Amino acid sequence: MAEAFQVRTAVPSDLRAMNALMHGSRAYQGEYYRIIENYFVTADTLDHNAVFVAERDGALLGFYNLVVEGEADLDLMFVSDAAQGLGVGRAMIEHMKRTAREHGFDAVTIGAHPPAAGFYERMGAVRCGISDPLPYVSWERPLLKLNVMEN
Repeated sequence: MAEAFQVRTAVPSDLRAMNALMHGSRAYQGEYYRIIENYFVTADTLDHNAVFVAERDGALLGFYNLVVEGEADLDLMFVSDAAQGLGVGRAMIEHMKRTAREHGFDAVTIGAHPPAAGFYERMGAVRCGISDPLPYVSWERPLLKLNVMEN
C-alpha cells in the first residue's frame, strides 16, 4: 500500500526542489534532456498557472503545472524517480482534473513526453494528434486530450 501524501498549491519556496526534480528525472536523460534543459518553473509560472506539488513529510514527490489562461494545457507533470509506482501520478491527474473543472474547462490538452503517453492514456486521455518538432528537439510529441468531466 502507498504511503500517505498530500497535493497542495505550490509556493515560491518549492521552486528549487521542483526544478531539481524535473532536471534530474531519469525520463529526461540523454537526448530528451534538450526539451527541458533551459526550462524552469518560476515565480511567474506560479502567478499565472495552477501549479501543485505532491509531498510526504515535507519531501517533494511530484508536481504539475496546468496552464489555465486560454485553453487548458498540462504543461508539466513530474513524479520523482523514487516515488514512481506509489500512485502519485494518478493522484495528481485526479487533482488536475478537479482543478481544470474549477477553472471552467471540460478537457485538458497534453503534449506528452513520448515515453509518458501510455500513462496519460491509462488515465483516460485520448490521442488527438502529434506536435511538430521544436527547433531544439528532433522528435514529435503525442498530443492527447483528457476529458475532465468524468470522475
